[in-house]
Amino acid sequence: MLGKLRSLVLGFLFFGTFTVCNELNAAHLVGGEITYTCAGSNNYQIKLRIYRDCNGGGASFDANVNFTVFDDQGNVLFNPSVSKGATIQVPTATGNPCLTIPPNICTEYAEYVHTMNLPARSGGYTISYQRCCRNATIANIASSGKGNTYTIQVPSMDNCNSTPQFSTVPPIVLCKSDALNIDASAIDSNGDSLFYEFCDILNGGASFNPSPATADSPPYTIIPFILPQTSSMPIPGNPALSINPNTGFITGSANTTGQFVVGICVSEYENGVLLSKVRRDYQFNITSCISNVVADMLTQIEKPSLLCTGKTMSFQAQTSGAISYLWDFGDTTTTLDSSSSPSPSYTYSDTGLYTVMLVINPGLVCTDTVFEVFNIYDEPDYLIKYSGESCFEAQNLLFYAEGSTPIDASFEWNFGNLSNTFGATGDSVPSVSWSIPGDYTVQMIVSSLLCPDTVYDTISVVQWSVNIDAGNDTSIVRNDTAYLDVTFGSFYEWFSDKPVYFNNPRRQDPQSWQYEDSTTYFAIVTDELGCKGIDTVMIYWLPELNAPDFSNVQNVITANADGINDVLDLSEVSFGESCTLRVLNRWGGQVYQQENYNDTWTGVNSNGNHLPPATYYILLQCGKELRYSGPITIIGRGL
Repeated sequence: MLGKLRSLVLGFLFFGTFTVCNELNAAHLVGGEITYTCAGSNNYQIKLRIYRDCNGGGASFDANVNFTVFDDQGNVLFNPSVSKGATIQVPTATGNPCLTIPPNICTEYAEYVHTMNLPARSGGYTISYQRCCRNATIANIASSGKGNTYTIQVPSMDNCNSTPQFSTVPPIVLCKSDALNIDASAIDSNGDSLFYEFCDILNGGASFNPSPATADSPPYTIIPFILPQTSSMPIPGNPALSINPNTGFITGSANTTGQFVVGICVSEYENGVLLSKVRRDYQFNITSCISNVVADMLTQIEKPSLLCTGKTMSFQAQTSGAISYLWDFGDTTTTLDSSSSPSPSYTYSDTGLYTVMLVINPGLVCTDTVFEVFNIYDEPDYLIKYSGESCFEAQNLLFYAEGSTPIDASFEWNFGNLSNTFGATGDSVPSVSWSIPGDYTVQMIVSSLLCPDTVYDTISVVQWSVNIDAGNDTSIVRNDTAYLDVTFGSFYEWFSDKPVYFNNPRRQDPQSWQYEDSTTYFAIVTDELGCKGIDTVMIYWLPELNAPDFSNVQNVITANADGINDVLDLSEVSFGESCTLRVLNRWGGQVYQQENYNDTWTGVNSNGNHLPPATYYILLQCGKELRYSGPITIIGRGL
């Protein structure tokens, strides 16, 4: 079938005799066979299987039947009553999974099993059961008033032989014009040679005595077939139905609808001597089945996102009745563009139009083919881009979409609750900033009938990002001159933690001034983009030119309660005087201060929280004198 615009009409050209029949015996026996298995010591398990039409009304299975056992002269030796076993429904499969059959066909069977002791005797035994009546709707025999005889022979002077046992139950429905391959083979436990053939069916019972208590003695009446059908060619066909004499498989193609009875015989030979013949009397229903096979595949029209997958395309079969698949992806540059998977993928070497073919059930009678054209594009690449500086002091960023996007794409943006921009749309958004430094996720939602997507990116808004150097800390004596310089920056400003007179504070030239106290100076530099950096330099006042040597002052706090370097001990610097301790971070910001320092600082900030491991700067001021300044490293946290 070609294309998507197809209609599938499912109906059954089904002969009316299957559906309408109100006669009392409309649902009757449709076949059976009788076999036996030797259990040793002359004990034989005899099994009778009866098939019946269970599609409404008619005679049910008998609760009990009689097996009649004859000698070779036709005299009755035994006539035991045997109880019915479970009723089992025969599956309505046709043997061809691609065909759909009518829903109103039903066949079931029951077995009657009985074990008897049959000593070896000259002439052997004949075991028979008779039952009337057959369906009146059978097309290849005059079935009115005709019944069934199921019979089997135990060989003369038998030495524990077992008859062949049929391997499977044949399908009850055959589809007109379907190529048949029916397994009617048998297994022989003795390893004897088996020969298969279509054979005569036998009459038995009568409408006035449908289930005789004692079967008639052999020989039995053969039911003639309506010409041109015969027992060896029981069903019209082209090619004619035949059974392989060695394998038992039935082949051919029935070309007429109706109900047809068939005799299937398997003869057992030992060293060329016939031991037994099992006769299966069976009824086939030939009907015009409808193919349930439809080839189809998911297209780019049905799923537009398939236009957005790039050169690698994922295909999906949407079929009915498929048991195998064959894809051809239409790539003329290679012979490897095929697959047998129901949902394959294929990578094309280039963009363009490709005609894709899907064949389901290739090589079977019920196959179907579909062709669809796929347009292969390069995969869209949605990217978030921005221009401007992401430093906290500048910001005002321009965000925009970049990459290969479909013409119907529209954009929505989300910059988070700390941004100045909400509900932004369009392919670009100007003047975006955030209220505090940090890492922020930017979301771009691309709406498109063809290729929708959502893209994320992360931007870092950093404060004091400009890297500057304001020089080293300096210790000088009273009335000396300090020189300060910034080695980077196009615009800078100086300030200190005390009022100080600046000669020219906004020039990049070295700065000098007079002072009479220890002072921390801060340099803030702004580059041409508006981003800033900060650094500090400390000028320490020494009251004398010959200041004491404090080179061995403690410079590490471990703060792990091991009794070693847990607190900052400056007793050798303070000399017992009242001094003030100040702790600065690497940017010159004060994080701790303690008046009248008593050697108890454990590496905490002004709020009593432990500072993170890092290097800090301490200032110990005793009166107006900066007694000591230097680094202090916290390498652990307190308990």
